[in-house]
Amino acid sequence: MYRYVAGRVVQGLLLVIVVITLSFLFIQLAPGDAVSYLYGTQSLSAETLARIRHEWGLDRPLWVQYSSYLGHLLSGNLGYSQVNGQPVAYMLGAMIPNTLLLMAPSIMIAAAIGILLGAIAARAMDSWKDYTIGTVSLVGYSTPPFWLGIIFIIIFASMLRWLPTQGMGTLGSQATGLVRGLDTVRHMVLPTAVLVWWYMAAFTRLTRVAMLEELSKPYLTTARMKGLSERRVFLHHALRNAAKPVLTILGLHLGTMFAGAVMTEVVFAWPGVGRLLFNAIIQHDYPVVLGIFIVVGSAVVVTNLIIDLLYVLVDPRIRYV
Repeated sequence: MYRYVAGRVVQGLLLVIVVITLSFLFIQLAPGDAVSYLYGTQSLSAETLARIRHEWGLDRPLWVQYSSYLGHLLSGNLGYSQVNGQPVAYMLGAMIPNTLLLMAPSIMIAAAIGILLGAIAARAMDSWKDYTIGTVSLVGYSTPPFWLGIIFIIIFASMLRWLPTQGMGTLGSQATGLVRGLDTVRHMVLPTAVLVWWYMAAFTRLTRVAMLEELSKPYLTTARMKGLSERRVFLHHALRNAAKPVLTILGLHLGTMFAGAVMTEVVFAWPGVGRLLFNAIIQHDYPVVLGIFIVVGSAVVVTNLIIDLLYVLVDPRIRYV
């Protein structure tokens, strides 16, 4: 086990380095830079713009910029925003809790509902329940989250005026404690509903397919011949073994949730990492983009390692030697 974990950690570090390198190269190939965004519309001479790029180190050779970035990264410095001058680590530290507050409950609720619906559909294969759940999950997975968010805003915020349209709290509110918490929950309802709807559809379809594959295997017939109840066969044998691919997708979603749901956060003006990434791309604020890529890539690597270790709990036959 220790050897396996050590090997996966080394693989993860190499993968993070690859992510950093590719992200850095792709960003260098992107058109424009922060200087163009900040000063391009002003009447500045080409010499002045070149001087600013020189002060920011943007005119240095590519390998020099890359080695300098890696050096700062190894010391825990993710760089500074070229637009507002704040440390990238500080900006991410302020936004990550907001993103986790929105994403973590959405993914967990969607996983619970999706696994339940997928299991029901598999057990009632080719029945009206199966067709209904399949149709709902197909529609949910095919619906763009940003479009659904706009529809929710029109119906529940603009027409019915039940819920707020955007933000994480009421503007100008000085509330604290429980009142502030309830206000945040009200602002979470619509974006959470959008994310739950989309993630739930994915978990439902995956669980149904995995369950149907398990239900066709001979070991379940053997379990029934031993006198086990159909409920025990379904829950403790079929569903447990079908949970492995579902657990893999859950780990992937939990790893990428640090990036937030970009368009959902933009539509609802949720102050999270996804909205920060969207603004950074528009502003060509590449240190911020790189910092987000590094954090998300590292989170995915760590999450996948944890999921691999959890496989032992799901299937005792798996051993890491």
